[in-house]
Amino acid sequence: MASLVPGEPLLGFALGFASHFALDSIPHWAEGPALLRSIVKTKQNVLNTHIKGGMNLVHDMAVVSADALLGIGGAVLILFYFFHVPLYIVLLGAIAGQTPDGLQFIYWQTRTRMMDGLQIFHAAIQEEHTNPLYLLREVGLIGAVVVLGILGAFGM
Repeated sequence: MASLVPGEPLLGFALGFASHFALDSIPHWAEGPALLRSIVKTKQNVLNTHIKGGMNLVHDMAVVSADALLGIGGAVLILFYFFHVPLYIVLLGAIAGQTPDGLQFIYWQTRTRMMDGLQIFHAAIQEEHTNPLYLLREVGLIGAVVVLGILGAFGM
């Protein structure tokens, strides 16, 4: 999203951050307990979700890191190498889009009360499914985001 406004990095970051929530509001596949083992969710109160330590956390950090690196790598490959969007704009947008989940992890560890509203909003708009068929929908969404990035790269 930041590639749509390359001359406005703060606006680009805000658009990338907001795009995370826009995409989260669309029903999508969630890793679930098969891939993410340390997250303990409670349906009664989303603010009580927490993370267990130990080897499951180490496993989850590897999964989340690989996912983040694939996303950033894909953005760099498509937007920087193919469409010559400045690297700092590509990284700014990619990092901004991943920031809400990073803040969620920080919240689960620290319970910082000033983040309660963000966590409630994040959980409320989220619609996750563990059926792998939802991955097909995500492929379409990723394609749409790539097209938006391409349009931004060409100033359309």
